[in-house]
Amino acid sequence: MSPLPEDLDLTVLRRQLDTRVIGAMFMRYERVTSTNDIARERARNGYPEGLVVLTEEQSAGRGRLGRNWVSAYGDALLLSILLRPTWLPPAEAFSLTMMAGVALCEAVEQIASVRAHLKWPNDLVLFVDGEWRKSAGILTEVSVASDMIEWAVVGIGVNVNQAPASTVNGRNLHQTATCISAAAGQRISRSALLEALLATFDERYAQLQSGERGLLFTDWRARLARIGEPVTVMLPGGELCGIAEDVAPDGALLLRDDAGVLHTVHTGDVGF
Repeated sequence: MSPLPEDLDLTVLRRQLDTRVIGAMFMRYERVTSTNDIARERARNGYPEGLVVLTEEQSAGRGRLGRNWVSAYGDALLLSILLRPTWLPPAEAFSLTMMAGVALCEAVEQIASVRAHLKWPNDLVLFVDGEWRKSAGILTEVSVASDMIEWAVVGIGVNVNQAPASTVNGRNLHQTATCISAAAGQRISRSALLEALLATFDERYAQLQSGERGLLFTDWRARLARIGEPVTVMLPGGELCGIAEDVAPDGALLLRDDAGVLHTVHTGDVGF
C-alpha cells in the first residue's frame, strides 16, 4: 500500500479540533467502495456517534438518484459522518441534509473566501466563469426502527483542488463541475477545510438537537440558488419545468408549472 497523502494529518487535526460530538473517532483509507458503505457497517456494529470515515479514492462513490460520484485522488475531501439522532423524528430526517449543506457552505466560505450556495436539495454550487457549477455533493442515508432513527450516515464529497473532467451518467462534468480552488483563485488546504467542516457540522448538529430547526431551515433556504427562477427538475419519471417558487419546511421544492399548477417535489434534481 502506498503512503497516504500527507496534507491530511489526522494527528494534528485531533489536537486542534474542538468539537462536542463530530470527530469522536477517525478512520482513514486509501481506497474503498464508498465511505458511506464503511460508515453504515460501523453503525450496525455499534460504533459511536461522531465517527468520521475518510478516503482518498472510491471505486463506487454514489450521489443522489443512483448517480456515480467521481473525484481526483489526493485533491478531494471524501468522508462520511456517523450520527445517532434518536431524538429526531424520522419525518424530519431531511433536516440532517439541510444541516450538512449549511455547514459545508459555512466551512467553504471560512477557508476559501468565496460565496457558497446550494442547488436544491443538497449540492454545493459556486459561481465560476459566469455560471453555476457543482463542487460538492451530500448523500444522507438513514436507518429507522420502531419509529426512531437508529443511525444516520452523512456522506460528503468535495472537489477541492481539481475538478472532474470525465463524462458520468451521460453528463459532461467538464461543463457542469468545478472545484473550490477554481472559484477561490488559489490552492486550498484540504486539512484546513476539513477542520472547518467538522467544526461547523458540530455546531449545526448541536443547534438541530437543541430544537432550533426553524432557524436551520431559514439558513438552508437562504443558501438555495434559483429560488424564484425558471428551472427544469429531473424526476425519476421525466422532467418538470416551471418557476421554483419556494421550499417547504420538510425540504420539498414548490414548483409552479406553465399551467399554473403548484407541484410539491420531494425527489428530483434541479438542472442549471
